[in-house]
Amino acid sequence: MQEVMKRASLVSMVTTVLTMITAPIFADNYLDSTKTEFLVRTQQLLYNDKFHEAESLTTIMIDKYPDHPIGYLCQAINLTSEMLDREENLYSHRLNRLVDTILSKASNIIDTASASTCAWMCLFSGHAKTYRALWESHFGSFIKAINLARQAKSEYQRGLAYDSSLYDLYVGLGLYHYWKSAKVGVLRWVGLFKDEREKGIAELYLATDSSIISQESARSALIWVQLDIKEYDSVIFSCHEMLRKYPDGKALLWPLAKAYFEKKDYRNALPTFRLLRERVATDPGNYFNLIECDYRLYQCYEKLAMDAEAERVARRAAQYYKRVPQDIRRRQRVKIDLLRRATRT
Repeated sequence: MQEVMKRASLVSMVTTVLTMITAPIFADNYLDSTKTEFLVRTQQLLYNDKFHEAESLTTIMIDKYPDHPIGYLCQAINLTSEMLDREENLYSHRLNRLVDTILSKASNIIDTASASTCAWMCLFSGHAKTYRALWESHFGSFIKAINLARQAKSEYQRGLAYDSSLYDLYVGLGLYHYWKSAKVGVLRWVGLFKDEREKGIAELYLATDSSIISQESARSALIWVQLDIKEYDSVIFSCHEMLRKYPDGKALLWPLAKAYFEKKDYRNALPTFRLLRERVATDPGNYFNLIECDYRLYQCYEKLAMDAEAERVARRAAQYYKRVPQDIRRRQRVKIDLLRRATRT
């Protein structure tokens, strides 16, 4: 459960930032139609797990608009999305350089821009700091992640000071207020952090209703919040709606499969985890996600009293254990041990 919710908080932030900057229409004239077309195509590629194609596209964008922060931000999104998708720290140095560049480009524009454009630059700066927080929370220091998330929140608040009508900023604020409260656990209980989960949810709904370009991104963020608060029917409905637009990726399949499983709807969880496994198996990387899929498939078959199929999954998993890196064996030890025991019965 802890690994799933960790994935939830990270993926919701990544997909939210992605959609916020890649909607087909922008109210601010800072972005022309050529940039917008680049962004729309990048969104389609990333939501469908086409990371290498997205890398090529963002490189073209950076070459064409070297003083614009959007190309660098899209590239940072691409790198982060791939790292989270594969559960591997592949590009940390590149990501940090990109984040620094985004902050620098946005700051330079703010020096001479209109209030509306300044609000957008604060949005991009907030996202840049969010990415550093994402990396730290997953591969680095939790304390650093908290500090960076607070800095990102300050950028979003600064953006509202420039332009209070830019409701897109509330997506970043809503994510901060909800997940900060949901993740700190005992620190919240002893009074070191306020419980602002309800505030965060309200901000995400506000962005869904009133933002210029971020309605879909707020909905994506709400999927993971709804999963966390056990509103499984809402998760299932929203995932199916978004999968109609982005059918080839994995990010929406994870919360969908988890919602079915937690709802004890194992007959629908089973094909969803099967599809996830099929996609993961094409390039298993460090095997973290393949283990996750096989473990969940085993559980589904067991719950459905399909013992022969459950054993088949466990035996299939045993074929790749020797290729699993030591750090992943440690992280997935409980699940590996269960699958191994199943082959001895």
